[in-house]
Amino acid sequence: PPELREEQLSRHTLYFDKEGMDSIRSANICIVGLGGVGSHCAVMLARGGVERYLRLIDFDQVTLSSLNRHACATLKDVGIPKVVCVQKFCQELGLAAENIDARVEMYTEESGPNLLSLDKGEDGKERKWDMVIDCIDDVPTKAALLTYCIQHKIRVLSCMGAGGKSDITRLHISDLRAAARDPLATKLRQTLKKTMKAAKDKTNGNSTQDSQNIEDSYLDDMDALTIIYSSEKTVAKLAEFTEEQKLQKDKSQFGAVDGMRIRIIPVLGPLPAIMGQSLAAITLCELGKKPMHQPVSGERVSKNVRNKLYQNLVNREQKIANGKLDISGGASYTGPVEIELDDVDYIMGTWRNRCAVTGARFGTVLFLARWDTSKPATPDNLVLMSTHALKKYDENGKASIPTSVQSKIESRLAVCRDLNCDI
Repeated sequence: PPELREEQLSRHTLYFDKEGMDSIRSANICIVGLGGVGSHCAVMLARGGVERYLRLIDFDQVTLSSLNRHACATLKDVGIPKVVCVQKFCQELGLAAENIDARVEMYTEESGPNLLSLDKGEDGKERKWDMVIDCIDDVPTKAALLTYCIQHKIRVLSCMGAGGKSDITRLHISDLRAAARDPLATKLRQTLKKTMKAAKDKTNGNSTQDSQNIEDSYLDDMDALTIIYSSEKTVAKLAEFTEEQKLQKDKSQFGAVDGMRIRIIPVLGPLPAIMGQSLAAITLCELGKKPMHQPVSGERVSKNVRNKLYQNLVNREQKIANGKLDISGGASYTGPVEIELDDVDYIMGTWRNRCAVTGARFGTVLFLARWDTSKPATPDNLVLMSTHALKKYDENGKASIPTSVQSKIESRLAVCRDLNCDI
């Protein structure tokens, strides 16, 4: 009955309000991969209010070894498809059977367009995915899915490696380029460059400037592709080949599916569960109009780096006060910097530890500078820039920065201002 469902979702309604919950309840969501990560994500979305259309895609079956990390599988589920297991559980949570589309099929480059197609709605209008969530643990398949989503401008979340790790304090939400110490993310970046190029070549050179921009920006654009990853160094290695496998020259025959990994990854059950539930949280918050504004996207910078950034900012402002630094358009001295050393961490997180203008990070010396030079140096008026970008900014002002980049910077600073007003 509707009144029971309303009570079931009442805590989320208080959090998101009715308008936000209506958006969540009417969303079209697709989850690819229903293992340790995907099953927890699907269950939490079902608990959280996603109910109009939930598509589940996975070719695999529940095994005994799945039970240490699967969200809802029990001994009696061993041998049945993972999507069927999750589908049954979601129905027990109140979702209608006709609103859960369970596909026992492997996602591939060839099957992808059909698996991600959506029929028209009852009103005859084209339907679109509100979110596709990638919980695949195989790099080529993962790259095929992400390539399709990026090219078709489908909002996509993706989970990096959960195997061989345990430290939940090192989980981060970020863009793909920022992922560090994650072997899967490293391999995925390399593979995606190839699959994106191959997909572009299929257009026979008729790609638009818009598609070129997509190809160049997906690694940094969290509005298109957001990932969750662990920056912990892997602490458990892949399982060794058995004696029987070692005797065989062709190891591929031991894989469950052609082209997929052969050696077994050790997995601590709680970690993929937390990553899957984190993906669900990101999804619910975006759909409910309360997105996570400033996720911690990477490791904290060292104390020495924070000290240097802070001192360089103080020195820069002193030069402005003494008339020793000329900035295009003029810059007025507004008094001492209005941040403390501890605020540098927050500001670095705002700009994801990279230059706000060029995106440069590794091997780059970074500085803080006021964006609006008529206002004080506060956390919501400071931008992180590389040496080269800052030199051009001082010489030519904001004119040295592309308009599209200026808009992104101002948008991020506006979020900082809103957050500061709420404190």
